[in-house]
Amino acid sequence: MEKKNVEDVGGSTMCSACLLKLSYIIERMEKIESALYCIKGTLNFKEAREYLDLSNSQLYKLTRNGDIPYYKPTGKLIYFNKQELDEWVCRNHSETNAECGRIKEKDSNHD
Repeated sequence: MEKKNVEDVGGSTMCSACLLKLSYIIERMEKIESALYCIKGTLNFKEAREYLDLSNSQLYKLTRNGDIPYYKPTGKLIYFNKQELDEWVCRNHSETNAECGRIKEKDSNHD
């Protein structure tokens, strides 16, 4: 008889092969969920929080201060336009060293 590697997980018994398969399925499901954000135009609060990788309190603070664009169509639930979130994330672009050098060269050529 072949002995299987069995573990006791939370009161139930699972073989290590099953745990490995379950781990793989969860990983794939998370990738699929992430991909869905790419095709959605409107995100709810939880989706926007996950999309921006922020905590609940960070996102609430941004909405409360009016620092991030959002919508409250019913006066209670908060929604976000994904394109506006992308634009918000990409604002205040930091210049690279190469860009700074080109700007300085342009300024010195105008003098």
